[in-house]
Amino acid sequence: MTKSDPALVRLQEELADVGSMAEGLNQRAQEVLEALGRIIPFDSGWLAVRDPERRRHIPLATTGAAEPLRRYFESPGADAEVEHLGLNSAQRPVLASELPVPLPEICAWGEYLLPAGFRGGVAGPLFASTGRHVGFLSLLVEDPARFSPADRQIVSAVTRVIADDLDRTQEIATIARIVGTAEAGVVLTRGGDVLPLPGLPGHRLLAPGSPILAAATDELSADGPYTAFHAPTAGPDGEPLARVTALDCALPELDHLSAAVLLSFPGDLRGLTPLDLRILGHLVAGTTQVPALAAALNIDPGTTAEALHRAQVALDAPDRTAAATRALRTGLPVPPALSRPARAGRR
Repeated sequence: MTKSDPALVRLQEELADVGSMAEGLNQRAQEVLEALGRIIPFDSGWLAVRDPERRRHIPLATTGAAEPLRRYFESPGADAEVEHLGLNSAQRPVLASELPVPLPEICAWGEYLLPAGFRGGVAGPLFASTGRHVGFLSLLVEDPARFSPADRQIVSAVTRVIADDLDRTQEIATIARIVGTAEAGVVLTRGGDVLPLPGLPGHRLLAPGSPILAAATDELSADGPYTAFHAPTAGPDGEPLARVTALDCALPELDHLSAAVLLSFPGDLRGLTPLDLRILGHLVAGTTQVPALAAALNIDPGTTAEALHRAQVALDAPDRTAAATRALRTGLPVPPALSRPARAGRR
């Protein structure tokens, strides 16, 4: 079967439709295995996403007698062996007969698959169009002669489409579109790594190690699934500001993707200065008395009181508690951790 074979083209189109029409990752994965089975019949199928920070594979869908694979991937050395065999790197799928080690000497086969009656298969990593390693596909058969290089070529021709179907950064990008003013954005992982957010460029202020990312993580942990605030980008008072929006996208039992962090122009600041927004940040954080606010910002109490008054007037707030609540709701504050100009993260 060549790349232009009508049956292969139809399979690619069918799998692409799965990504745009099927609801939820598990349903997509199940439909992927069903579509593959109509072209290259197999006895057992396994489709999983990979969490690289925990070094584990989490199954989304299986068919047939997949319990041996489930038990194998729950074992502590599974990901290391997959890595050793080159199946966590961007390469074409491989037939069991093409593995560089005899099957009985491979833990997956010697301890799990051969005793279960499987004698052949094809497996490979799933890399999305973005280059992200999304997961792993394994198709098993009892007849060692069942799969041929032609079957491997079919699987190779559709792995990227499958990976795109299961790439959760695409879902996160769709959710992030609710912030229509976003000029840049990234996906933040549980461990603090930064991944591209499809459809938006990155930014130096969203590089790994950026204080803005640390502040976004802290604000989400305190405020729930959504938070917005402002961050200074350079220079002393009067420096440009950016509006930061963070959306909690964590599914901790599934993968390491944690949040979308977006940068926008500041928009309507209601006439407030960067100092006023810093005052609001400390107010929201619980510092409410003028002397304490002045000490936190290293300014005199008179200037602090004036800034606090401006903020209350701009927010039409009768008291400081109301000012803090309204500031938080409108995303105006500069968090205390960003009271000094933000620096770029590590490059």
